[in-house]
Amino acid sequence: MRNTFCFGGSRVAKRMSERAPMADGCVFCDIARRAPTSTTALLYSDDKVVAFRDINPSAFRHYLVIPVDHIPTVNSLCRTKDDHQLVSHMVKVGKDMLNQDAPNSEEHRFGFHQPPFNSVDHLHLHCLALPFMPSWRQVKYTPLGPLGGFIEAEKLLERIKPEAEVYS
Repeated sequence: MRNTFCFGGSRVAKRMSERAPMADGCVFCDIARRAPTSTTALLYSDDKVVAFRDINPSAFRHYLVIPVDHIPTVNSLCRTKDDHQLVSHMVKVGKDMLNQDAPNSEEHRFGFHQPPFNSVDHLHLHCLALPFMPSWRQVKYTPLGPLGGFIEAEKLLERIKPEAEVYS
């Protein structure tokens, strides 16, 4: 029997039901689906994710990688193979883009804002080639311990890593 763990305990069913191919009024869904109203230029796209420049960049290079399907926040992710593979793919896309576009940057940083610190309720990976511009913006991309804030992609991947299946 396999036990799927989601963050938020009894809200598991609600979190799974929040997912949808597209959410009405979601600006990131419009971008991912290339809606006629979206003028955002995609830097990368495949059947799982799209990537584009952040409209209010906080670093030398600042890209966002989002899933095509609507997943509200990191709190909607579960310890499943599918969620882990999706986030891993998002990180790989972001790393490839920054390695190509900003290979000499002083540092690359990848992560997600956690509620209530997220600005858009559609899962999105921040891919940052530092330095921060202006430097005070680094505060937005700092983990705040138990308060949440920014979670680095590798820590999120650890958190959602599927447990080994147990058969009875």
